[in-house]
Amino acid sequence: MKLLAGFFLLLFSCTGTTTETDTVKPQKIRENTFTIAILPEQNVFEQKKRYKPLAEYLSDKLGINVKIKLLDSYGSIYDEIKNKTIDGAFFGSFNYVLTQARTDIEPMARPVETGENSSYRGIIFTRKDSGLTVNVKTWKGKKIALVHEVTTAGYIFPRWNLRKHGIKNFEQYFGRIIFTGSHDAAILSVFKGQADIGAAKDLIFEKLLSENPAIKDEMVVLARSIAVPSNSLCVRGDLDSNIKDSLKRVLLSMHNTHAGKNALKVMNALRFKETTDSEFDALKEMAKDLDIDIRTYPFRDKR
Repeated sequence: MKLLAGFFLLLFSCTGTTTETDTVKPQKIRENTFTIAILPEQNVFEQKKRYKPLAEYLSDKLGINVKIKLLDSYGSIYDEIKNKTIDGAFFGSFNYVLTQARTDIEPMARPVETGENSSYRGIIFTRKDSGLTVNVKTWKGKKIALVHEVTTAGYIFPRWNLRKHGIKNFEQYFGRIIFTGSHDAAILSVFKGQADIGAAKDLIFEKLLSENPAIKDEMVVLARSIAVPSNSLCVRGDLDSNIKDSLKRVLLSMHNTHAGKNALKVMNALRFKETTDSEFDALKEMAKDLDIDIRTYPFRDKR
């Protein structure tokens, strides 16, 4: 372990600058610190609670200070990676597709949650008393709650679903579109009557409903997307291969240790499994169906 820690100290003491097209070399980012960003899927307290034990476990096994950084917007993750202010992140599926098309990132692994789920589906939902049905014609002119433009479940899938029903003017089809910034906020917006219909990740929807029976009794799902990989830990491509190999090895074996099992339990996970770029091919096809150029699609916020 001391040898590994010494390796990281030596590695992070190297400095240099590069462009995205240069041949990259290991360089100093923060002194003996490895920063992993997480997206604002749920409220900040839930996110910090979920990932803190993982950071502590990785810190112990890798011999460096692994730090979790909670981003305040889905749109900021690309800049964080490009500017090297983070070393890796748990990328949402479409966020990964967009970032991978513009800079060098490498998928490592993703959690396999209780129930053997390592993927998710986008869903479109409403209140049971809304009068809306699976017929998209009943949605016209309604107020819809979405998450962010770079989320599969909270934006891309609703657009794709309407396109498959022959509706190309998504922005004009609804009476009003609101962006809530997180999946749980989109769900609650519909439950509270602040929106007529909404879109979010099914895993967040199911978790929220299981914890709140009153919500479960009032909500109904109208449409579901294809399955795509759940949030995967990806790292900058310019990291030394020894770092990437060590990180992946620790992630994929942590379910074999007592401390690792405890950290996984807090994440509602059983283990990590390897994630590969090819697993995002179906999502890339979905983007093509929407005439989205993933190399230029903006990471902007619409709030």
